[in-house]
Amino acid sequence: MGLFDIFKKDKKEKKDKKEKPKEIKEIPEDHKVSDVELQLKEIAMNSKNRNERAIAVNNITDQYVALDLAKNVKDRAIRLMAANKIEDEKLLWDAARNSKFYDVRSFAYERLGENNKSIAEMVINQKKSKEITEIFEKIEDENTLKDIALEAKDKRYRKDALEKINDEEILKELAFKAKDNSIRKGAVLKESFTDEECLQKIALNDSDGEVRIEAIKKISDEDKLVEIAKNEGNAKIRNVIFEKITNRDLLKDIVLNSEKSDVRLDLVKIIDDDDILREVVINDSDKVVRSEAIKKIDDEETLIMVAKNDSDRFVRQTAVNKIKTPEELIDIALTDEDSFVRTRAVSNSNLTEEGDFVKIAINTSHEDIALEAMKNIKSEDSYEKILHEAKLASVRKDTLDNINDLRVLVQIILENKDLEFSLRALDKIDDEEILLKIYEKDIHEDISVKCVSKIRSQKELTRILETDKSWRVREACVKKIVSKKVLKDVSINDESEYVRNVAKNRI
Repeated sequence: MGLFDIFKKDKKEKKDKKEKPKEIKEIPEDHKVSDVELQLKEIAMNSKNRNERAIAVNNITDQYVALDLAKNVKDRAIRLMAANKIEDEKLLWDAARNSKFYDVRSFAYERLGENNKSIAEMVINQKKSKEITEIFEKIEDENTLKDIALEAKDKRYRKDALEKINDEEILKELAFKAKDNSIRKGAVLKESFTDEECLQKIALNDSDGEVRIEAIKKISDEDKLVEIAKNEGNAKIRNVIFEKITNRDLLKDIVLNSEKSDVRLDLVKIIDDDDILREVVINDSDKVVRSEAIKKIDDEETLIMVAKNDSDRFVRQTAVNKIKTPEELIDIALTDEDSFVRTRAVSNSNLTEEGDFVKIAINTSHEDIALEAMKNIKSEDSYEKILHEAKLASVRKDTLDNINDLRVLVQIILENKDLEFSLRALDKIDDEEILLKIYEKDIHEDISVKCVSKIRSQKELTRILETDKSWRVREACVKKIVSKKVLKDVSINDESEYVRNVAKNRI
């Protein structure tokens, strides 16, 4: 930039933030500044007339005063005139490194012969334009390009600078320091970036998933990939790693030793090695991982072991779904502590024989499992077997809806082990001859009343009415008799006032 460019007014004058090594912050105490110089400085900084400020600067000869103005004056023209007055190399370096304004820094670098740094200041701090692009295209120094790639306000210059860089050490610096994700990613993608130690660090620590993925894609050392995978929280990135690892032992190391359950889970989904999967099923601390592993196992011995021993019911359910041995399914249906696991065992499609379901219904201690088993039983003989042998009384009662054999129903009533059950059996009998025989057995008053309530023969009802000592039985007869004469006789002569009143109400 030439000196005469300083009067081109910058419409957007902005302060820049840079690291400032050993900045000379003020005029040294041992340096004597003349009153004239101080007066000129005052005019240069505060006069409202720009020409007066310019004349004042032009007459300043004190190097420290010129430096102070170059570093701090807001007026672009004035600060550049001040910078042009600096002849002392040390002070000129201070202006180049520590001025608040990029135009002063650029001008100072130009005067020091540091043309690359001068150009970099212009490119870094301005939007893309034809003039700046012409300057930029002349830059070949990769350290200068690095500064632009790191700091340029216009992302197009950052990108263009990166494209011109091939030095691996500079690319490493960009990969670790650039705030722009696209610059870090672009640096990693460069063909000359081959250091796998650095690539591993990027894969482990970069904040952007796409940058980490590109680093991983360039790593060939599978041991390094394993270390990355063990603690990688991003599923997409884990899958990229797993696709690159071909060593079976390394995959085994991850799935068995990673502290992150989601890492182990993702790996289980792609592993087909039965030995590794079996080890996961037996030893993994996470039930979801174990459950996913068991889905991929067909070995019956392993499935049975898991179904009978795993601490988690969902894992046991998953294993039970795949078991093919009926005897083992029966055992699980009868012994597992969880109702869902027991139900899974009963509903397993490999359990097909009716006798197996009968065995479950008879021996289970859980009514819900017996009912589930009886959904698969069709034979009345099987229900009779359950009726006589089931461990649970409630299960024995549950068979009644499927039993129609009169012999069995009568036997239930005659044994009368449970009155309610006997009455339910009696509900299924309509044969009057059998009903009368049951009545004659005088098993229980409630059974006698139920029998009478089902008899239609007026002759038998009259006979029972005349002979039975139970007022409840006689009442049942009265409710079924249609003869007015008989009812009138009962309303006068029955010993029970209640029965007499029932008869009167029916006349």
